[in-house]
Amino acid sequence: MFTVTDTAVARWRQTRSLAFLVLLSAAMLYTRPRPGPAVLALVAVAAVAWLAMTVRTGRTQAVAVAGCAAAGLALCVLDTRGFAPCYLIAACTVAVAALPLIVAAAGTAVTAAGLTAVLWARGAGWTELLIWAGSLSLVLLLGVVRRQRDEQARQARTVATLDERARVAREIHDVLAHSLSALSVQLETAAALLEKDRAADAAVLVERAGRLARDGLTETRRAVGALRGDPVPLGELVGALADGYRTDHGAPADVTVSGTPRPVGGEPGLALFRTAQEALTNVRKHAPGSAVAVHVEYRHDTVRLTVRNDGAGDAAPRKAPAGGHGLDGLRERVRLAGGTVTAAPRGDGWQVDARIPG
Repeated sequence: MFTVTDTAVARWRQTRSLAFLVLLSAAMLYTRPRPGPAVLALVAVAAVAWLAMTVRTGRTQAVAVAGCAAAGLALCVLDTRGFAPCYLIAACTVAVAALPLIVAAAGTAVTAAGLTAVLWARGAGWTELLIWAGSLSLVLLLGVVRRQRDEQARQARTVATLDERARVAREIHDVLAHSLSALSVQLETAAALLEKDRAADAAVLVERAGRLARDGLTETRRAVGALRGDPVPLGELVGALADGYRTDHGAPADVTVSGTPRPVGGEPGLALFRTAQEALTNVRKHAPGSAVAVHVEYRHDTVRLTVRNDGAGDAAPRKAPAGGHGLDGLRERVRLAGGTVTAAPRGDGWQVDARIPG
């Protein structure tokens, strides 16, 4: 998707300003009556100041704005062809866009008063006075509106950046928390077995730790792909989680699917996968060895995932585990993906139920 950056907008505004400067300079120099030497000198000063205030920033830009406005007022005194006030409009436009608002407003007011005095001294009618004074007032109003719009756009981009950082942080946390905690348990157990001279059993655990490390790398790549919007093979991933639970605990872990399976988008699919992963992690912690049933239901416009354990292992928790990111993190993740998740006791065990559009 094409995105207009701040740099592109700034370049467009500079190009537009310089094009208008060229047209105005041509009008000042080549329309009749021909300008005298004093007018030519002021046109050159105004053009240099215009160029500086367009391409420079900071103090130099402020000085250039003042110089363009001053040269424009002087041209209004010497030149009667009606183009000179355009320099004042340009100076006020840049002032409102780039200078502190109170400074820009004060400068616009002084410029309007000076232009009104010059035109009045030349005998201009009320119509001409109102046109130019109204033009300067409109420049100030439109500049304020543009500043507010630009600030809102910057704030929106900042919020989007922070949301993306939070999203990446959640993925990193989930991958590391799942993979490294399981890897740590396997290695600690293997070390304990080696102390008891049970090298064969320790070798099995070390091999399992290596598999967990490889799975962690695979999961990291999958998370990166999902962050980029790649479809998530939900059924395959949930099946792998159930296989790992059966292997580790020797307990039943059934996966059933209803509806017509289909690829699920990156963010919804990853949220559902993390839901299943967190649910099984909680079963490992609080009811290891209990039978687990995972069901994936593909509906017309949503995907539903339920994970339930029967509590036949150690006592299953009767309330959501406290501390850490756990279920609270899941609720936030699923909510950001546009869905809902509930976790509640069911019979002797626990059930997690997530539904996400997809």
